[in-house]
Amino acid sequence: MKAVLCKDYAPIEQLVIEDVEPPALPAGSVRIAVRAASVNPPDVLMPQGKYQVRPPLPFVPGLECMGTVLELGAGVDDLRVGERVMTYPGQGCYAQQVVAPRIRVERVPAGMDDKVAAGFVLVHSTAYHALVDCGRLAAGETLVVLGASGGIGLCAIQIGKALGATVIAVASTPDKRATCRENGADHLIDGSTENLTERIRELTGGQGADVILDVVGGDVTDRALRAIRPFGRYLIAGYASGVIPMIKGNVVLLKQAQVIGVSYRLLLERDPELHRRVTFMQIAPPSRGAVL
Repeated sequence: MKAVLCKDYAPIEQLVIEDVEPPALPAGSVRIAVRAASVNPPDVLMPQGKYQVRPPLPFVPGLECMGTVLELGAGVDDLRVGERVMTYPGQGCYAQQVVAPRIRVERVPAGMDDKVAAGFVLVHSTAYHALVDCGRLAAGETLVVLGASGGIGLCAIQIGKALGATVIAVASTPDKRATCRENGADHLIDGSTENLTERIRELTGGQGADVILDVVGGDVTDRALRAIRPFGRYLIAGYASGVIPMIKGNVVLLKQAQVIGVSYRLLLERDPELHRRVTFMQIAPPSRGAVL
């Protein structure tokens, strides 16, 4: 089969397409013919050796994809060959075939486009897990989303509104902020020109944000953390800037804030049943117009 290969940790321009052997099919797994795959920040960082996970070389990148079932491993009897499915195996999706554990494979809902399905699991489930499980966001609270125009950010806006929160979206260009508004953001901040700390305080009546979701990192983290409300929750779900943020302990102490890491990969590895629940809550039709 054809696959994208990373042979060395280097700029992504050095990725190559080659013929490789299809992956083995262990018991409890599903072989999928890939029809569409997403591109997420880790897909760019991992081949360069800039991500926290460094697979042994050579490897096939690609965190998530969708396709049709080709073959079922021993013990898998609840899917059928030819069904449309989406999966987050964590790597290997930039190929004609991918193999994933059954617990990481979900049916694509009727009417969902292939391209939407290919990029659905990671961004929606990460945003949901961050806000509901880690951040405990409640109705009436204020949520700030950094990097709000990205996949996780837009999902966070939608979920935050569904949970009854006031959502402040931070994005760097007019087009990106317009997209945030279209997805339900109550307030917008220009992350490239405005004083982030002061604007968050201003929009919250001087109180600060209850929950901040950060997928950007870099110096943005320090500026946003200074605008957290006492007892607030600061959620770190990535560093799309490529710069790992440094947390200043004095700010955390003075605000008695919680800084919480959000790793969907860890959730998959350590609590697969919670992963299934999180994914189901995003796929299932919303009840009464709510997420929960």
